[in-house]
Amino acid sequence: MCEAQMVPLLTIASWEWDGGEGHSRAPQEDRAAALAASHHAGQAPSQPTGVEVGSTDNMQIHVCPASPGHPHTDLTQ
Repeated sequence: MCEAQMVPLLTIASWEWDGGEGHSRAPQEDRAAALAASHHAGQAPSQPTGVEVGSTDNMQIHVCPASPGHPHTDLTQ
């Protein structure tokens, strides 16, 4: 292995914005839907793709900038 520092290639987020009580991070056009009492199953406005990593985590994939042949690493938070 080389000594190059791995760099992020891709981040996969389970949620686009905070679905907390205040919905303060919701985009203006999604605030009415965010404040609605119920949503259809799997159609939360803050999760339009329905992709969920782990239990609502984020995953980052890191690669070696020196060589594409070096193995990638991943980090789930």
